[in-house]
Amino acid sequence: MHINNLKIVPEWRLEDSEGEEVHTVLLSLLSAIQRHGKLTAAAQECGLSYRHAWNILQATEAVFNHPVTVMERGKGAQLTPLGSVLLQSKQRIEARLHTQIETLEMELNSEIHRVLSDEIDSLPIYASHGFAVSMVPSFIKDYQVEMHFHGPQDALRALHGGSCKIAGFHLPLHLKIPEQQLRYSTLLAPETICVLSFIERQQGLMIAPSRLDEISSLKDLAQPSVRLINRQPRSGTRELFDYLLECEGVASTRINGYENHEYTHSAVAAHVATGMADVGFGVQAAAANFDLGFVPIVEDTYLWAFRKADEEHADIQAFIATLKSAPFQAAVNKLPGYQCVNCGDAHELLGLLDFTQA
Repeated sequence: MHINNLKIVPEWRLEDSEGEEVHTVLLSLLSAIQRHGKLTAAAQECGLSYRHAWNILQATEAVFNHPVTVMERGKGAQLTPLGSVLLQSKQRIEARLHTQIETLEMELNSEIHRVLSDEIDSLPIYASHGFAVSMVPSFIKDYQVEMHFHGPQDALRALHGGSCKIAGFHLPLHLKIPEQQLRYSTLLAPETICVLSFIERQQGLMIAPSRLDEISSLKDLAQPSVRLINRQPRSGTRELFDYLLECEGVASTRINGYENHEYTHSAVAAHVATGMADVGFGVQAAAANFDLGFVPIVEDTYLWAFRKADEEHADIQAFIATLKSAPFQAAVNKLPGYQCVNCGDAHELLGLLDFTQA
């Protein structure tokens, strides 16, 4: 039996200095207006009458003393700069909080279900965050997944320390980073660890549409006018990005914004989409979610590891069955830049890692 019914949804409250609140559906309404370009369609999507939607916009204008939309006969509805800022701020904060909320949901669900039923077993997984990774818990049956998001090195150390039964990590294809090779060779001893294939994904530059003509390579990041938003230190993507810069001869000290960072691909993309940076490095799926330009740079492969001693355990077998299931693979393959490759099959690491360094 799989139960996962507790969801955490941030509540957005906008109010003026007098405490006058803007209707809570405003941001959803603005998002729908941006997509449809018509108030009629936006109101319908939000379950509002046209009059109610109109009144919400007028009440918002009264609070800010400035319109959030512009409507012209024959041209539909468009967001004003204020409307865009409100919507983009929501997107950026949600992207930043998403991983923490996702983790907290899983932890609370596990605690609740342990109290409500003795029939539900939990499966602790530590993994580097990713779009396909986040889909795993909703497809696993008979187990309540406890997903904890950590950098790949920390996830593999947790596996060795017994904090989890499965660890997710990634490394670039057709490229070997010496320091990464050494760490992984130490943590992935073939005698004790099994590795499963999962997905291959495209990583590259996520670029603001207004800067597409100026940014097409890593070397372009050294332009003084280009603002970067980076990933956090110790993340696998940051390590890959740093190595690629080194290979291209681009000094990080020449990159405006190199020290600024976010903690997920989505948060980086949202940072660019809201105009706070011009470019970030991450997966194609994140760029697509925020309608950003994308320049592919490198592919990486995401893999799963577990202890050989646990291979016949029912929870490990349920996990493998999930990876191999057609519905799961079909859902993953819909993600831009993602592809299941031998998903759930045992992976031979000898071609990817140099175990002679260990």
